[in-house]
Amino acid sequence: MSYFRTVTIIFAFILFATSISEADDVTDQIDEALKAYNKQDYSTAATALDAAATLIRQARADSLSKLLPKPLPGWKTKKQSNTAASLFGGGVNAQKTYINGKQRIKIALTSDSPMLQAIAMMFANPQIAGANAKLVVVDGRKVIYNKKKNSFQVMVANRVLVSVEGDRNTDESAVKEYLKAIDFDGVEKFAK
Repeated sequence: MSYFRTVTIIFAFILFATSISEADDVTDQIDEALKAYNKQDYSTAATALDAAATLIRQARADSLSKLLPKPLPGWKTKKQSNTAASLFGGGVNAQKTYINGKQRIKIALTSDSPMLQAIAMMFANPQIAGANAKLVVVDGRKVIYNKKKNSFQVMVANRVLVSVEGDRNTDESAVKEYLKAIDFDGVEKFAK
């Protein structure tokens, strides 16, 4: 067997083992919960299941963060954060800030939250969103635009809220360009 082939096989095995060990964190917690449940140790069972659910939400938040767009020409990113906790009642969130001189734009993607059902009502009746909000259509999508907040919000498949917000120094056109830069097909696939 050639040296290159041996190294390739070893590398493939390491990648496979790494993916198994990452998945095992969740299954280990589920197994621990099952063992504790069978012993009627309900507190430990609940704690282990909560840990497994948190690990799953963290994986979803990491997947969601990959859908945030790259900086547009002339822009750079400042920070990115992913949360998978009790935000909005247990949802996941990924957000990134983009900077160009004094202009700042924050994009946030929120999913798996019970609060999204209430937010979805805004898209059915934009008057609920307040006096400064209005329904507009951008690239065929219903969008709530809030002039005062310099923000656009889109609900995707009633499961993912996309928010693009510029600060007071940011041109509305730049905020709209970032809205158009979002991979909505990817967000729709994530929502399923």
